[in-house]
Amino acid sequence: MNKSSLLVLLFCFSATFAAVPVAMNCPDGWKWFIRSRGGWCMKVFVETLVQEKAEENCVAQGATIAGVQNANESAWMRSEFESQYKTPAYMWVGGKRIKPCLNSGLTAACSRVTSFYWTDKSTVGVQGFTWKEGEPNNYGGGGQWCLQLMSNTGLMDDVNCAAVTYGYVCGKVASFK
Repeated sequence: MNKSSLLVLLFCFSATFAAVPVAMNCPDGWKWFIRSRGGWCMKVFVETLVQEKAEENCVAQGATIAGVQNANESAWMRSEFESQYKTPAYMWVGGKRIKPCLNSGLTAACSRVTSFYWTDKSTVGVQGFTWKEGEPNNYGGGGQWCLQLMSNTGLMDDVNCAAVTYGYVCGKVASFK
């Protein structure tokens, strides 16, 4: 191996292990989480509304309805919700049923881990999908295209997006300032 090849190899090796800065700043009242795509800020809001209105409210905050990355995030969402609402209830989280499964219940092709996708462009994988028994069932043969999280159990249910629920979780990318 010649010197120039060795230098290129050393540069590539050091660049691979170089520290990459992670945005860690969230607005006041928002909680910071680390995700594979970087820093992520979330806030729970308690309000009775449909999913579309929850999304509009998140957008007004420069955010979107947040997905659930893992058990740690789920526990925080649930605790934060119940500290405000004081009783167990459902809240909107950021997931939608995939098009091939819009009119399907549980099947081989539309399973507990393949029926939905995360809408916030930050949540990855399927670890956050924690379903109630028999869910997602798309009850009635269709129309249950949105996700809600039960605050006392941490389990999800697929529901009609026009259903009214008692809160929602907004999420947005953390900043460097």
